[in-house]
Amino acid sequence: MKPYVKVYMNHFGYGEQDFIPSELSGKRAHDIHHIKFRSQGGKDEIENLIALTREEHNEAHANPVCNKKLKEKHLIYLDLF
Repeated sequence: MKPYVKVYMNHFGYGEQDFIPSELSGKRAHDIHHIKFRSQGGKDEIENLIALTREEHNEAHANPVCNKKLKEKHLIYLDLF
């Protein structure tokens, strides 16, 4: 398991076999996305990691402007836990 995935899973108490919901749609997440890309200095910290479906993840990489929206959604999600 990649270290940043472990950070996300540990923060929310998920196990490897658990259903992990996308923070956007509630569907099964397949990817943990860096909101601020690592190539741009993004860290492997919970504030920078969001669970997404594959389609949502692809959109996030195709349209970096949507990362601002992801950051806002993620901060709300973190406040719920």
